[in-house]
Amino acid sequence: MTKRSLDRRSFLRVAAIVPLALSAGACADMFAPKKRYTLTPRGDRMVRWLQSDGRDAMMAPEAFAVMGLVNGGRDIPVKQIGMDGRDGRYVISLVGFRSVHEFVLHRKQGDTLIFHHCDTKFTRFTSVRYPRNGSPQFITDTAFAESDFQQQIAFWFDQMPGR
Repeated sequence: MTKRSLDRRSFLRVAAIVPLALSAGACADMFAPKKRYTLTPRGDRMVRWLQSDGRDAMMAPEAFAVMGLVNGGRDIPVKQIGMDGRDGRYVISLVGFRSVHEFVLHRKQGDTLIFHHCDTKFTRFTSVRYPRNGSPQFITDTAFAESDFQQQIAFWFDQMPGR
């Protein structure tokens, strides 16, 4: 008589136990505390503000491609709000073509646009300088990039309704 590599009784025992273990895990998730925000509270408010009051726009892909936001070479769809500040024009864009919300902040300084890509927790990922008659390039000076990013974030936090 030949011996099987897997005993039939052992297989049936495991098959009977696995659904019980899975349902116990589901019950534990059911009683876990629910998260109030999917984003940070400020990020959530900023997303809602841009979705309700922002205008639909299409952004040229060059600077976004340098930041890693690629839409197959096509323009990037965004919700956008722009305002004038003491030291130039500020614009914030909500990028929503990927599965997560992301922000791109930018402002004009002379003939140069400064872009900052961040998430909804306002963690800066990349910064790009885009001269009027040039090509976009990374800002390698992290002190300058972080300082400018903080100035732009502070401007938008002051402007955001419901502070």
